Amino acid sequence: MIPVDLLIDKILPAFITFYLVSLGHSIFEKSGILNLAIDGIFFAATGAAILGAYLLLPIIPYPPIAGSVLAVLVSILLGLFMSTVLTFLPISHGAVGLSLQFFSYGVGIILGYSVRMRYGTVYQIAYTREDVLELLVISIVIGLTLHVLIEKTKLGVAIRAVGENPHSASALGVKVMHIRIIAAIIGFALMGLGASLFILSWQRTWDFRQYSQGYGWLAFATALAAGRHPIMLIPVSLLFGGLASTQTDISASLKVPTDVAKLIPFLAALILMLVYSSTGLRKIFASPSSLGKPYYKEEKSI
Repeated sequence: MIPVDLLIDKILPAFITFYLVSLGHSIFEKSGILNLAIDGIFFAATGAAILGAYLLLPIIPYPPIAGSVLAVLVSILLGLFMSTVLTFLPISHGAVGLSLQFFSYGVGIILGYSVRMRYGTVYQIAYTREDVLELLVISIVIGLTLHVLIEKTKLGVAIRAVGENPHSASALGVKVMHIRIIAAIIGFALMGLGASLFILSWQRTWDFRQYSQGYGWLAFATALAAGRHPIMLIPVSLLFGGLASTQTDISASLKVPTDVAKLIPFLAALILMLVYSSTGLRKIFASPSSLGKPYYKEEKSI
């Protein structure tokens, strides 16, 4: 039986974080753009979150909401840049993604470091325990809504069509640039929101060295292992969130060094990705056909 305190203080906030970040990443990649900037976006949003919690207080009285709002806005700006560049210019998705990742690390440090040095702890600007269940419900509703949007609406069909073959979609009248911008706004907004909750609901502390923890990449693995499916993301995010948030407890119960316990979520991610790639799940939840491929507008599809 999981103690209530452990569930509310650690596991659920971690689940919400991974679910929203991996959900946003999945929606964005469904438009055909490979998102290797996810870890940098994650960290930039954490820096924006603690800055916004103080900066926007005169406008938004509740500090954590103000932090989440700025994190979402910063993430959307980075996402719009990425989607625009990779649609207009025939350049490598990997090169742009990794470059934006390292740029975003710097953005996160610039946004968060001065606030952290001035105010110290972020407990006074964090979401309360009472907020966790509300955030849980909101995140599940968002996931179910996006599942319906992707599977049942014209916008969802357009996003999937662009992800499968942007040339064919364009020939049928779909505006590839517009669709990818919409996917970027939705996807990066969710990534920014989830990353803000990493600081303001789960960790409740910020340090510039957090960019080296790799939680953004763990969200990337979560999305891949769940086939970028909003419903499948729920149990996978709960698994990774539970493992990542109980590292100290695992270390104590198994009597292993803390650094070894920190490897457990990443080992679980590796195992799930191997299962995904070597079973029928790979066909059921196949990646978009054009994922990571440069888009030449003048080029005809074969």
